[in-house]
Amino acid sequence: MNGFVEADDVRPPVNINEAKKLLTEAGYPNGFGVTLDCPNDRYVNDEAICTATVAMLARVGIRVTLNAQTRARFFAEVNGPRYNTSFYMLGWTPTTSDAHNALFSLAGTRDGSRGVFNNGGYSNRQFDTLVDQIAVETDAAKRQAMISQASKILQDDVAYIPLHQQQIVWAARQGVEVPQTADNYIQLRHVRMPAR
Repeated sequence: MNGFVEADDVRPPVNINEAKKLLTEAGYPNGFGVTLDCPNDRYVNDEAICTATVAMLARVGIRVTLNAQTRARFFAEVNGPRYNTSFYMLGWTPTTSDAHNALFSLAGTRDGSRGVFNNGGYSNRQFDTLVDQIAVETDAAKRQAMISQASKILQDDVAYIPLHQQQIVWAARQGVEVPQTADNYIQLRHVRMPAR
């Protein structure tokens, strides 16, 4: 994926006591309740991942009601125009194989074209400005620095909570070379077969 840098893909350590402290400071010393909208037929083990998330959040006092449903119902509710969710699981693979697609579509302020899949309604002007600049920057190093800066803003704001990166499992007979692309599609032009 263009724009991926290992240093930007670092998860903060789990700290149950700090999480409880932050909840207390936010006015929720006894936690709170929320519904987690989750598909049960879209991603690999999607409902199981959401079930595990419910148990993890319970450790800090967040009571989660899991609303697992078919992808047709799930997407009709959480995506626009309804955006009927406050907490949801969503996977994303940029069809462009570039970070700008995810930044623009998932976290940009909703304006009719930007942020169409920003189901939580996140909005940050500094982030939006960076995304606009990333779209037109031609210097690879400058563009990467902006992508990393935008990623840091999302991490600092906790706009999203990354749960996992879905592993793509492909198999091919010995001697067949099939490059695994980020968009999970087999591009036949890149497949190499042994000579007969």
